[in-house]
Amino acid sequence: MRSHFPALKKSLLQMLGPSIIFAALSLSGGEMLLWPNLVSNFGLNILWPVPLILILQFAVNIEIERYALVTGKSVETSLVSKAPWLSAIFALTVLAALVWPAWMTTAGNLIAHLSGFEGTEARNVGFIIAILLLIGSWFVFQKKETYRVLEVCSRFSLILALGIIISVVVLNFDPAIFMAGLHGFTTWGYLPEGMPRFDFVAALAYGGVAGVLNLVQGEWIQDKGYGVNSLKKSAIATIDFTTEQSRFNFKKWYRMMNAEHFIFFVFANVFSIFLLCYLGALLLPVGSAQGFQVFTAEILALNNQVQYLGTLFGVAGVIIFTMANVTILDAIGRLTFRMCGPLQQSKTSSVRTFFAWFTARRISQFAILLGIIILLSSLAIPSFKQPFLLLVVSASMSAFTMWI
Repeated sequence: MRSHFPALKKSLLQMLGPSIIFAALSLSGGEMLLWPNLVSNFGLNILWPVPLILILQFAVNIEIERYALVTGKSVETSLVSKAPWLSAIFALTVLAALVWPAWMTTAGNLIAHLSGFEGTEARNVGFIIAILLLIGSWFVFQKKETYRVLEVCSRFSLILALGIIISVVVLNFDPAIFMAGLHGFTTWGYLPEGMPRFDFVAALAYGGVAGVLNLVQGEWIQDKGYGVNSLKKSAIATIDFTTEQSRFNFKKWYRMMNAEHFIFFVFANVFSIFLLCYLGALLLPVGSAQGFQVFTAEILALNNQVQYLGTLFGVAGVIIFTMANVTILDAIGRLTFRMCGPLQQSKTSSVRTFFAWFTARRISQFAILLGIIILLSSLAIPSFKQPFLLLVVSASMSAFTMWI
């Protein structure tokens, strides 16, 4: 017997989940470090790409979500099923783009700075803390339900970080800088001379979360139970999508999904990028800090205004960056596991046996080991423990991978 597309029984707040994870993930790097770094060195007139990249990402994300909403499958799963030879290439590009432990390194360096360490000593202590945080994240992937952990942590970290940021902005409100920031959204095509192109590309890629991370939306839609994902797999095959009731139910899901993603992804990201760039322009003289120093300079400036305000800002950064790296490790596992699907059904028994070992959680744990190896390699290549460099490398490679 044929059935209808499932009816929407969730409110906007109940649907809240995938976008809140993305919004929290956006704060890490692109918004808390890459964009403030550019603004503090080249002014607020470079904000013009922000609305554009977020609208483009919104369109991509909604199509990824819509596919999972209707089919119960992720886009990448269907892609490699049509062209199995893409499996290995896609899996390798996911690892290559996301395996860099930039977020744990940033969190480790922030903890070291907040503990009173400075200079080379702070970088060495931050390096050790980053490795310990990666080891700690191993245990997150011992559990079967990582999505619920990510959603709860994302809500907490986003509320904490935005609460502190808004408080700081209110305490340091400057109408002239505020209006200059709004004007920056309209200065189309402005690219100041001397601006590092890779830094700009990285900010574009991680200004709202891009690269291969967009693809994991489909996985989260499945875990959240949007549309047909609220049914058993056997029930999905019985749906008659041509009935008026099915079309009506789908349209309600689709409208609510659009509203949820626009409010909590596009609007929230424009709002937070603007506030953080405003803060960077307000607290830091042009050219006074670059890379990770933007963070430490902001913490110092805020502590000079209100005792412990900068420290709270730093603590929010630690939570955001730690949560981001765990979320990215989860994405690596999910996406790579989907890529291995065709290989697990190979006609060659040795290939089938080898890839049968892979699960999403095991791949995430393997990515943790690779991240630790990358950090340990900094004993030979010191720049590999620099959080800003790792972030720029990851963002640039993610942009290139998504373009492929």
